[in-house]
Amino acid sequence: MRSALLFSLALTAASSTAQASPWTLPRGDLALTAWTSVQTARQEFFESGGARNFPLNGRYNGTTLGLTLRAGITDRLELEFGLPVRTVSYQSDPVVLNPQPAGSTESPIDYYQRNVINLSRTASGIGDLTLAGRYRLMLQPLAMAVELRFKIPSGYPGPSGTFGDQPSTAAAFAANTARYASPENVRDDVTLGDGQVDITPSILLGYAFPTRTFVRLDAGYNVRLGAAGHQVVGALRVGQFIGDVVLLYAWAQAAVNVTQGQVIGISVAAQNPDLPAAQYVNDNNLLLRELRLERSNLDVGGGVIVRFTPNVELNLGYSRTLWGQNTALVDQVFVSLGARTTLPGVSR
Repeated sequence: MRSALLFSLALTAASSTAQASPWTLPRGDLALTAWTSVQTARQEFFESGGARNFPLNGRYNGTTLGLTLRAGITDRLELEFGLPVRTVSYQSDPVVLNPQPAGSTESPIDYYQRNVINLSRTASGIGDLTLAGRYRLMLQPLAMAVELRFKIPSGYPGPSGTFGDQPSTAAAFAANTARYASPENVRDDVTLGDGQVDITPSILLGYAFPTRTFVRLDAGYNVRLGAAGHQVVGALRVGQFIGDVVLLYAWAQAAVNVTQGQVIGISVAAQNPDLPAAQYVNDNNLLLRELRLERSNLDVGGGVIVRFTPNVELNLGYSRTLWGQNTALVDQVFVSLGARTTLPGVSR
């Protein structure tokens, strides 16, 4: 049981987006995990098709620092709270999208300087707070628990179209591109999250083999409020102890959108994302997409956990997005340090 509990602690830090475990903490135990992750991306997924480069030499970078606290309320019930602090940025080449009108008396230099659009943005602050409760149903013949998880935005500005939430159709935008695609209309669509509440009930399963191999399987349904598309979510994690202090693990997790989300504006992308900025106007390279609040992704990853003491462990890992819809192809490196203690006066 001790190794199973340690393993559950370790795998909760294997991915900042999946903290659940069917091995709940005993009554009076506290587990605190401090973690950081670095994300980079140069490609994105649209509603269909494979990954494509960000236009205008775009690149995304993000850094997250987080704390996750788990507390055993009874031997079967535990609560969890997570607090992330994020910095995200998107950098790209500046571009002029509207040609100078025929008959204009303004000098070309003055016109193009006045109409240069810079889509580079940076945002920092507290991201989505998480609160979860788990109740363990059994330990034999396998560990099983049910979970109810809440993701709550901290008040940061939510996402929108490249030039705001109006108009809401590509046809209306195309009919008056010169009006909408202007520097003063650029919105900070680099946000700290989706800006809406998630409620996710899940079932969690785990099994420990005599070979000290562990398997975890999670399945749930993510109810995304705020007119966002709902998701079916799941994850598979496996781990193998090497000796007494090293654990190797691998995992895959997916969230698949199953309902239609609300249109939050027009995303101005590129027909050919590799075209340089100087050719956008003459080559009519704009691609107008009705951006909906819906997203799918499949991520895989792995790493190693080193146990320094029976109650302290270090986790090093890497993950990558293999497939998605309306999301970036993200490479992520993460590090966490977890410690566990028992409150004074609690007897076993």
